[in-house]
Amino acid sequence: MPQNTPSLTRRTPISRRRLLAATGSISLGALAGCIGGGTDGTAGDDATDSQDTTWQTTTLTDVLTGRSFSIAELTGPVAIQSFAVWCPKCERQSREMANLNGPVTAVSLNTDPNEDAQQVREHAETNGFDWRFAVAPTEMTDSLIAEFGPAIVSAPSTPMIVACGDGKATFFSGSQQSVTELQSAATECS
Repeated sequence: MPQNTPSLTRRTPISRRRLLAATGSISLGALAGCIGGGTDGTAGDDATDSQDTTWQTTTLTDVLTGRSFSIAELTGPVAIQSFAVWCPKCERQSREMANLNGPVTAVSLNTDPNEDAQQVREHAETNGFDWRFAVAPTEMTDSLIAEFGPAIVSAPSTPMIVACGDGKATFFSGSQQSVTELQSAATECS
């Protein structure tokens, strides 16, 4: 009976050049997947029709006035800033939001689970911000992540949403948005 003897194969060493080329190709492919379509919103043109409306219907409390509201019940397009009080880029985005006018309603929504209403109120008052500021409850934060991806809670990426009354929303992330960009997105709500 013949025995199965392993055959010897000769291994050819991979050159450094081939290894680098293969690694580069794999990395380029992975990067293309990261910056391709999807809902990361870095291009600012990802309009979505929301299926899970929790982020729009959750009752919030304005930390400056104590009044309750939800995104869904606000009039006109709503510019929503996801922020943290420790984030300097967020503060610059807030200063830009202070210049919003016309039919756009501004809401700054704290999504940092380590911050509370008192910290957010102090932040808004110290900086002279006078629009709606609220702390997102966990279920709202989860709904935002489901709708827009994890970038929505990455404060340094200055995430912004322009929500239209019809359920459509445009998500921006990756850079500070100018008043012109936000108002342009709001104009497209009509």
